[in-house]
Amino acid sequence: MDGCYQNGAGGFTVPVSDVQTLGYEEKDSKFKGSPKCFFGQSAWKNVASVYRHWVSEIYEIHYLGGVICTTGDHSIFVRTRDGMQAVAARNLKHGDVLVNLPLKVRGEYSPEYGTPYDIRAHTFSNQRDTQELHIWDDDPAAISAYDFALEQEGVMSQVAIGRALGVSQATVGNWQRGINTPRPLTRNLVGQELPESVSMTPDLLKLMGYYTAEGRATPHLEFIFGAHEGELHEDCIALMRRVFGVAPTLSPVRDNSLRIAFPRPLGRFFARYCGEGSHNKHAPELLWHLPKTYFVSYLEGYARGDGYVTREGKLSITSASKQLITELTWLCAMHGIKAGVRHVSQPGGRVIRSKPLPEGEAWNLIIGKTSNPFAKVAIPSQGKKPVVQEVIVKPYEGYVYDLCGCENEAFFGGEKPILLHNSRVRDLFEQAKRHSPCIVFVDEIDAVGRQRGAGLGGSHDEREQTLNQMLVEMDGFDTDTNVIIMAATNRPDILDPALLRPGRFDRRVVLDRPDM
Repeated sequence: MDGCYQNGAGGFTVPVSDVQTLGYEEKDSKFKGSPKCFFGQSAWKNVASVYRHWVSEIYEIHYLGGVICTTGDHSIFVRTRDGMQAVAARNLKHGDVLVNLPLKVRGEYSPEYGTPYDIRAHTFSNQRDTQELHIWDDDPAAISAYDFALEQEGVMSQVAIGRALGVSQATVGNWQRGINTPRPLTRNLVGQELPESVSMTPDLLKLMGYYTAEGRATPHLEFIFGAHEGELHEDCIALMRRVFGVAPTLSPVRDNSLRIAFPRPLGRFFARYCGEGSHNKHAPELLWHLPKTYFVSYLEGYARGDGYVTREGKLSITSASKQLITELTWLCAMHGIKAGVRHVSQPGGRVIRSKPLPEGEAWNLIIGKTSNPFAKVAIPSQGKKPVVQEVIVKPYEGYVYDLCGCENEAFFGGEKPILLHNSRVRDLFEQAKRHSPCIVFVDEIDAVGRQRGAGLGGSHDEREQTLNQMLVEMDGFDTDTNVIIMAATNRPDILDPALLRPGRFDRRVVLDRPDM
């Protein structure tokens, strides 16, 4: 979002396009026009604008299973007997249950079957056309160097060209005579050839998981497993042969490991989708829209390389990349898999094999025994509800961010997905109170104040959410607030009756048409 603002600007919205966030679809309450709102499932929603503003304090909300930080006037959805309700962070209290993903909902008790539970998460399409991923990519640096060498033929000496590009005179001469081209541009590999593209399959996603855990692009593709992990060696090699049709080069490493190497174009291929370096690895972006089979395959490859199962049956995975663990947590949640996150700090000074270890930090993804997708015996999920334990106000001098114009004015946020509500209306009234006496003028009030329930099914769209928030804020005014709310419309006949009740817009001034 910072790229949308210049020179420390803030306090206003900036329109954006082609930006989506994870919001939600409402579940039909079966009562037409009912004001109650129930969570159905998560869904991708378009964002109309972003909002950045400076604050001096934040609210740190500790709940069972995690922590989320927000401003005091920002709303968070809580679960009640009457569905979901947006509550300002400053008004949260101990025992409130937040709306998280996946959402576990208790059904109606039956003497025959007991109490059923419904896990509401994200719906992925299982019908997908086979997608092809191109292996070869253009190397801009190599193309630029090659073009420069050809353009300067007869202008600069081969020695000068080689010195400028960091290559030998012989290499420049071979390029200019057409004997060969830069290695990244040639597709004639010694001893084997790679296909132009490969199909996106669970096998490929499992290989990406192996790469995320134990892979390097240096610039060849390398997998480094322990010498004792023979099963992983065989599986990785078999998958590479099946997906890419290539055989590896094997070489032992000093620290009792085995290096499995493949051609360098494959190194660039895996780095393009999963990143490079332990601190910069990330989940492939294409996973956000793929069915569970693909995600579980990726998670299996990654967990076999960087994870283990504890004595309690929990799946524990550790990484130096916070982005990777956060993405895996969200993807687990979207697929109905309950997961937790733990931040681990490692003090420096420890000595292993006569080498001192530097200070570092890591993030730990934990999937409980009842949620482990690789458990041999299925166990009903017993995920804990995100019950608020404590709310702490902390000083904070910096920017905070909001997403505006989302359908339902709601989106998920945090290291673990918690459903948040847009706070623009509350922020408007809070600013009015701070700057009282003042006047708040709303032009064309019919744009948001149209009578509710007029649409099909009584849907809680962005307009109705804004109207509901406005009504709540107007009810919070005291006689000594010193804030006057004024609005204008040329369609008073379509306004929601709740706007015109005493204590709200209870005085009308009719202006006739101009007579001049």
